[in-house]
Order: sequence, then C-alpha cells, then structure tokens
Amino acid sequence: MNIFRLPMYLNAGGLLPFLTMMGRPLHDGDVEIDISQLRRVLPASMVSLVAMVNLWRRKGREVRFTGLSECPILSYLQRMDFLSSCGVEVPEAFQRYDSKGRFVPVNEVIYPTEELAREVAGCLAPGGEEFDHPNAGLYDMITYVLTELGNNIRQHSSGTGYAAAQVHGHEGMIRMAFADNGMGILGSFRMVEAPWSITATDTEAIAKALEPRVSCKAGEPNEGVGLTMVSSVVSKIGGALLVVSGSGMAKFPIGGGSSFETFPEGASYQGTLVAMTFPERAARRFAEALKEAKDDAGILQSGRRRATFET
Repeated sequence: MNIFRLPMYLNAGGLLPFLTMMGRPLHDGDVEIDISQLRRVLPASMVSLVAMVNLWRRKGREVRFTGLSECPILSYLQRMDFLSSCGVEVPEAFQRYDSKGRFVPVNEVIYPTEELAREVAGCLAPGGEEFDHPNAGLYDMITYVLTELGNNIRQHSSGTGYAAAQVHGHEGMIRMAFADNGMGILGSFRMVEAPWSITATDTEAIAKALEPRVSCKAGEPNEGVGLTMVSSVVSKIGGALLVVSGSGMAKFPIGGGSSFETFPEGASYQGTLVAMTFPERAARRFAEALKEAKDDAGILQSGRRRATFET
C-alpha cells in the first residue's frame, strides 16, 4: 500500500515538494490519499494529481481518498470537479452557482482544443470575445495559451490531459495549468527519433522544447514554437511559468530569469505539467507581447490580426 497525506497548503511554495512526494517510485499495491488536512490548493496541484490518479487507475491500481469528512475545503474540491475527475463521487451539500469570472473547474481535454480554449476564456474574461471590450486582451491571451498547450497534449503526449484555472481578484492574478499523463517531452522527442534525445535528460529535453523551431511533431510541417511562444508571452506580461516533465523542470519566475533543475530523491512526474500565473491587467498587452515574442523567435507574419494561432 502507498499512503500519501496531503499537506495543508498546495500553493505555489508547496507545489514542487508535493510533486516530489507524489513522484517517488511506488511500492507494490494500491494507493491511499488522505486529504483531511488540505486547506488550499491551486490549479497546478489539482490537474497534476488528477492526471496521476487516472494513470495509476489505468495501470490497475486502486486509488482511495480518505479524510473527506474532515477536509475543510471539501465543497471547494467538489465545485472544482477535482474529486469527480479522480473518480470519487460524494453527495454535494451546496448549490452550484455560475463560475464565470472566478474559476474554471478541472476539464479533461477531449473535445476540439479551440472550443475548450474559448470556453475557458469566456469564463475568465466575460465579454472579451467582443473586439473592443475591456477584457478582450485577457480573452485573447487565455485563448491563445490554452490552444497552444491543448494542442501539445493532443498531438504529443499519448496520454490524457486536464486543465483548470482560477482568478484571484484580491491579488489581481490568474492561475492556469495543464497536465497530462503521457510520455513526457523527452519521450516525444525520442518517438520522432531526434538524434540528440538518445542520451538526453528530461531537463535537457525541456530546455530544447523551449527553443524556437524545435518540434517533436512528426509527419507534417511544423514551426515548433508552441511552448516557446507561451513562455515568452507569459514572461513579457510579467507572469511566471513552470514546466515539469519526467524528472526535469524549468522555472521562469515573475521578474525574469530562468532555472532548469532535476527533481530530488529520484522523483519523476510521468507526463508534462505546465503552470502559469500572470497579472489580469497586464494581459491587455497580449497583442503587443505576442508580436514581440514572434519577432524574438524570427517568425514573420503577413498582415495584422487580432490573435493568431498558427504557431
């Protein structure tokens, strides 16, 4: 039996210790997850755990959640569809209200990515689909980022992907996360037989994926700039980005800079997690930031459009 007791706070500071704990090699047997102490959880923690749980179940392990009645944020976990995405059904003792402008529950990335992206953007940036609306820049930013990351999951992972987001009105910040339980970035490069990938580490593969025009998509023309553009745009509007795949991670904190690291204690995340935080107001600069990012990457655009997705 593998027993995990989740800490009180799975926030930004607790995410990597949590992934390290959950990413250690499992013993034989089933998995038990105690959530009795959990008091705060962010989208990245939720989607990564949902991806793990469904991978373990797919491999034949039984996964049980305990401490539900003691968990002080049980109703929140239910409203975010976290428990139901993990296959746990608990009667809800509350009324569901519209989440528009506040959060996007955990979604499995199963239908056309663009449709999911527009749905999420419409929730987080109400009215932004109108060109001159104050939320238009935020709507475009969310649509662009989710389309890029959703396409990466669909095209590369050979696993199941999940997305979630939150708006923190007091902080003026938006947090979004994508996670899948597929082959990971290094596995994708090896699948298309990139010569350098044979001896590469997961951390080196992440660094390679962040370079312009490096792709792990086979069989069709591709500029290989999806993750590159996302990281660049998030950075240019003053946000933070985390990319985790296998035993590697790349961190781009608010304020600039980057670091590439390896998980300690032999831990590894099977699949890929991309989490970001960015200022809600700064997203109004999306069009300008996207143009700058494309210029930096050497991508030429013909004409001028509100937002482009051909990256």
